[in-house]
Amino acid sequence: CNYTMYVPMITYIVSDLNTTAASTISLTRAGSSESLCDNFFLGFSKGKASSYNRAAKNDSNASTLNYNLFKNSNTTGVLKNSNDITSPNETVSDAINKNETKTYTYYFALNSFASNLPAAGTYYDEIRVESNSGSYNHLGSHEEDKDLQIQIVVPKFTGLALVDTGGTYDPSRTSKTLDFGELQTAKELSFDLRVVSNAGYNIKVSSVNNGTLKRVGGVGTTSTINYGFYSNGNIIGLSNSSSAAVSIASGTGVTPSQGVNIPIRVVIGSVDATKDSGTYQDYITLTTVTSD
Repeated sequence: CNYTMYVPMITYIVSDLNTTAASTISLTRAGSSESLCDNFFLGFSKGKASSYNRAAKNDSNASTLNYNLFKNSNTTGVLKNSNDITSPNETVSDAINKNETKTYTYYFALNSFASNLPAAGTYYDEIRVESNSGSYNHLGSHEEDKDLQIQIVVPKFTGLALVDTGGTYDPSRTSKTLDFGELQTAKELSFDLRVVSNAGYNIKVSSVNNGTLKRVGGVGTTSTINYGFYSNGNIIGLSNSSSAAVSIASGTGVTPSQGVNIPIRVVIGSVDATKDSGTYQDYITLTTVTSD
């Protein structure tokens, strides 16, 4: 039938969970006049996987990332190998005229990441695409094979969320106010710091006032109140942190999707009659970077 396929490589950069991406495949029928060639169907192999839960592999660390190829944009109709097709929803098929080219859209989608983020890196798979004349239930002849290259890029990522004690990871929660009301010695407030990463992490903290609360508009020792900053039960020295941020936690590899939880406590130091009345405050910045 002189079919010729054009099968562009799929390169997908992970930026969201379960995002579907469209791709295309083209088939040209040359000058053959055989009536057998008037219809075609395509088959898609399993790639490196042993089932139609397809898997791309990261050669640098042997991890895998599951995905699939679908006929429909709503991720139904898994595209299958020619010998496994049992319905028209599992193949790309159509009529085609002599000297005609047709282009079809199909869909790539990642599986859910479940409890873990994918490790950073590039994942590869290779799908064999077969063109056949006839129909999936009435094969004419096998025409051509082409390799479909799949490349999934997972960037390095780390993020922080400042949530209430016991709260779940929420990437929108990037700031928090601790309002102590009337300051009293040893009064404390707490929250949870959750960090997610697919390439390790190192969390640092800095304090604008180097670990003290300062009265708005005030000067001198009567306008400062010390406080203790605790990370995971450990006191963190913030006395020089405005110029050199202090590391409070680190880890390697991939965290769970809900992140690693780091309890934070802030405990007010001595408040006595020598302190000027007014509003006291400090600003703390928490930063995370990937470490692997």
